[in-house]
Amino acid sequence: MTPTRSLVESSLLAGLAVILFLAAHFLPFVGAAFSLLTPAPLVILGLRHDLKKAALGLAIGTMLTAVFLGPLSSLFFLLGFGVLGIGLGFLARRCSSGVEVMLFGILLSLGSKLLLMVIAARVTGINPFQLDGAEMQAMVDRIFGFYESTGMSRESLSAVKEQFSQAIRVLPVIFPTILCMSAALDCYLSYIASSFVLKRIGGTSLPPLPPFSRWRFPKSVFGALLVSVLLSAFGARGGEWNMAMRIGTNVRMLVNFLFLFQGLSLYWYYLGGGDSPHRGPGRFFRTVAIIVAVLVPMLSTATVMVGIADMWLDFRTRFRRNDER
Repeated sequence: MTPTRSLVESSLLAGLAVILFLAAHFLPFVGAAFSLLTPAPLVILGLRHDLKKAALGLAIGTMLTAVFLGPLSSLFFLLGFGVLGIGLGFLARRCSSGVEVMLFGILLSLGSKLLLMVIAARVTGINPFQLDGAEMQAMVDRIFGFYESTGMSRESLSAVKEQFSQAIRVLPVIFPTILCMSAALDCYLSYIASSFVLKRIGGTSLPPLPPFSRWRFPKSVFGALLVSVLLSAFGARGGEWNMAMRIGTNVRMLVNFLFLFQGLSLYWYYLGGGDSPHRGPGRFFRTVAIIVAVLVPMLSTATVMVGIADMWLDFRTRFRRNDER
């Protein structure tokens, strides 16, 4: 590819990403779909061109976004979509494993989101890691005061208000977990959407990810759970929400998410999903079963326990060997 053609193509891909970003911004109902597709042209840009031309194309896209939507939206385009898209394409050229691309992509997504949070905190003066408790409680009081003014019983609202107030107070503590999970979800969705687009247009593609029915995490994750329990126990002696307690709480939540995903992967395998040899219900009923297992507290707790057990016992391999006998 000649330098001129390469420059033109990189500019066109960046412009297409901007169009998709604008569509996600202005279209109320289908905007989410365009938001998922926004990183795809940038991934192609990172795949087909060297880092210098990809960065130049991203700079052009960022400037176009600033012209149409202003500097803050262009910053969100750059750090929310651009860095991740270019990074995934760049990593896919150098990594043969889709899991490896995803792991580095999650770190890249997390770093860009942290930078975006720092800049947003500088601009707005609101630090999501240190929200003002009094202001948050005042907001809760205003919300439930509105519901009381509509005629709802104060007694029926009091228990809900207390639970809501506790959740609001805990929110700044668990914000690192929320940020990590959003970075992982953003990277995964961008990877899946970009892979879908690349398969349709042909040519270079992203390394495949293992099917959900084969997701397994190393046993060392259980060690992180033990560390989180020790940190929480140590932090409980030093007062409410000290540093040890905060770290322990966030590590435990992240580890529980991994256990949950491993348990859901095991369900998906035995329900016949992915490359499972088992016959099960259709995809719709499998999806409904997974959603129920996540949303019902008792079932989600049981799924975490199943994930821990599978991490040590590997039920897929164990039962397959028993069937062969």
